[in-house]
Amino acid sequence: MAPGRAPRSGARFHSLATRRLARAGRRARVLRPRPAVLMYHRIATERVDPWGLAVSPGRFDEQVQWLSHHRTILSLTEFARLQQEARLPASAVAITVDDGYACNATTAAPILEAHQARATFFVTTGPVAAGHEFWWDELQRVVLHSSVERLELTMEPRDLLLELGEPSSGTGGWRPGSAPSSRRQQAYMELWHAVRALEPTAQAAAVTELRAQAGTPLAPRDSHRPMTLEELRALSRSDVVDLGCHTLTHPSLPLQTEPVRRAEIGDARRACATIIGRLPATFAYPFGDYDPSTVDLVRDAGFEAACTTEETGVTPTCAVLALPRLQVMDWSADQLARRLRVL
Repeated sequence: MAPGRAPRSGARFHSLATRRLARAGRRARVLRPRPAVLMYHRIATERVDPWGLAVSPGRFDEQVQWLSHHRTILSLTEFARLQQEARLPASAVAITVDDGYACNATTAAPILEAHQARATFFVTTGPVAAGHEFWWDELQRVVLHSSVERLELTMEPRDLLLELGEPSSGTGGWRPGSAPSSRRQQAYMELWHAVRALEPTAQAAAVTELRAQAGTPLAPRDSHRPMTLEELRALSRSDVVDLGCHTLTHPSLPLQTEPVRRAEIGDARRACATIIGRLPATFAYPFGDYDPSTVDLVRDAGFEAACTTEETGVTPTCAVLALPRLQVMDWSADQLARRLRVL
């Protein structure tokens, strides 16, 4: 329950949810559906969410309930197999969850299990093994939530100097898709683009340098932490969750050299196997970035299916190593139904 908000009566809440689900079902039946792969990241309530990564637990539960009643939920491996055999039902959906946030294990998995809805969780093995935040969350913490008023990052061909302004300028909310509204938000976007382009070793060094300047701790915030190794192993025993691979460190693979790409793909698969006791069969390209040579490396590593972030439905010509996905936002079931209807 959100702070300061009175609880709804159980009967009234159930009635509202039931009406929304029924309305969404009627609208979804207007047009013939197209198969789709859905992409989630965090199941959480978040005020600062420029990338739209957070879907609240209540919305996620509503979405999964609606999908369970109105679409055919398949595991990603089954979805890909039927796609290859040209037997994929028009109503088919596969649910995928990226990165490996702790809320995937503590919040998403119980909701999926309650509805017996299959899903694939793509895990970035480096942060999970190290127990630190994902680099984009660390940048957010340094820029938006620290008291320093300037940052300097050592880079080639010249250092990056950022004036952040007063600490209070980073305390406001940031809705998905909204342009930066403060100097700190602008600085975050500038740093994000600069750090995203680095190779993994340089990226880790950059985050360490910025963390030291801001004085932020290495220990992750509970709200943004990756799942622990124990949580990941427990998920590997779930009846509804399959585990897939999302590289070692989450780099943009086409920007990396071939040796780095091979390590990020192949070593991550082996790291997953060491943790959960079996080789994962599915892969997700970080940021959805891929090119033909990266697809070849994913195939060579032994993956059976891989996902991009191209927001379209799955057509008969879609390759199983480059499946498009719809990023699901903090939508009602009715909004999700409308979005699926126009894919």
